[in-house]
Amino acid sequence: MENTRRNIAGLSTTRQGLPLNIGLESVCTFDLVTSAPAQFNETVSIRYGTSQNTSNDYFSNNLHLGQFSANSQSILVDGQSYNNNFTARYGQFIAPKECYIKNINGFINTAGGGGCNTAETFVISVWKKSSVAGTSSTAISLLFSQSFVFTGSSNTNVLAIDGVTDSKVGDKLYKINSKEGVIVSVKRELEERQEPCANINAKFTIIFEDINNEAETKSLSFTSLVLDESKFCTMLSEPPQKYKHSRSGDSETVIMKE
Repeated sequence: MENTRRNIAGLSTTRQGLPLNIGLESVCTFDLVTSAPAQFNETVSIRYGTSQNTSNDYFSNNLHLGQFSANSQSILVDGQSYNNNFTARYGQFIAPKECYIKNINGFINTAGGGGCNTAETFVISVWKKSSVAGTSSTAISLLFSQSFVFTGSSNTNVLAIDGVTDSKVGDKLYKINSKEGVIVSVKRELEERQEPCANINAKFTIIFEDINNEAETKSLSFTSLVLDESKFCTMLSEPPQKYKHSRSGDSETVIMKE
């Protein structure tokens, strides 16, 4: 049995699949990916200080993007309408096409929190908001929110910003329309009579993916002729003109021409 030859696609072979008979034709078939999901990403840096001493949501300062010192003048509510200038002033990202948040990853820690006597809670949120020409207010929609609790003496403590903590991340139902703005806010949840104690630093990356993200493949078949007992073969038929075939060393490539 060990010396029995097996026939694969008309080619006599050993059990390991090495060609034995020279001059036999074989059809090589493989899949070529012709389209794939488009992805984009945006990295957000946050510096949020004790001078931001209310429970309101704060936005990025449009003159110093990493400084979240622009007071929204409210605790933002999902679905409520706000000033039409939010995206122009505080937006982190403008969607080039319909997309959704695929993932969020990053880290947050405190500065100046070593002397804090009580725990502090911070909330980072990601919103979408459309803008229109003119002055009409538009609704804001929540795409992600995560809370972080830091106890005293926590300057070296780092917590993860992770999209898996919010079920809206990775869900295509939470669609961002083309030209809508993505806005990040941060707030401090203060108890009654509690004074801000720690600053925070954070950095995280938002990965967006095209809504129409089904990969497409096409099956390509070429007839080849084995010339010797090496792993290389000669193509008998040329691929369609829209494909370019090349070989470098041990690798073969088929590229779709524009």
